[in-house]
Amino acid sequence: MFNSIKSSMCKVCLSFIVVFSVSGNALANSHGAHTPDSKSDAMTLMLKYDAKFVETFNRGDAAEITDLYTEDAIQSESNMVEPLSGKAAIKAAIEKYLEESTAHYTLSTEIFTAHDLGNGYIAANGRWEMHDKQGARIRGGLWSNVFKVVGGDLLMFRESTNLN
Repeated sequence: MFNSIKSSMCKVCLSFIVVFSVSGNALANSHGAHTPDSKSDAMTLMLKYDAKFVETFNRGDAAEITDLYTEDAIQSESNMVEPLSGKAAIKAAIEKYLEESTAHYTLSTEIFTAHDLGNGYIAANGRWEMHDKQGARIRGGLWSNVFKVVGGDLLMFRESTNLN
């Protein structure tokens, strides 16, 4: 009798695991603005976003830079006391940085990975560097961000960078 109960419990548990796995994947795959078909799709979207971000940042237009963020974006950098919440706060910080920056450094980046998280989100990480007019590295670090897919393009949803 004990073996019969044990066998039945194992079957029930296994059934729940299968049902939750299948229904969870089906639920995740049917939501979100866009779900890239593969890892390469996530990287393709990331490369497009990154090129646009770097070009826009190097032109120094705060409004265009913040157009690359979601309204509810959060920016967290290693030199901040507290993260910035919302597109308006991020825009104000970028405007302040651009006003105070007399050196006119240029940004370059490298993407290490990009992964589809499902439900219209992509996570990516890489390296960033600021260069002076002669191309010398002034500072740099790593970044690990989450992006939201909107209308087939990426917008920054969570930004996290450090200095190294």
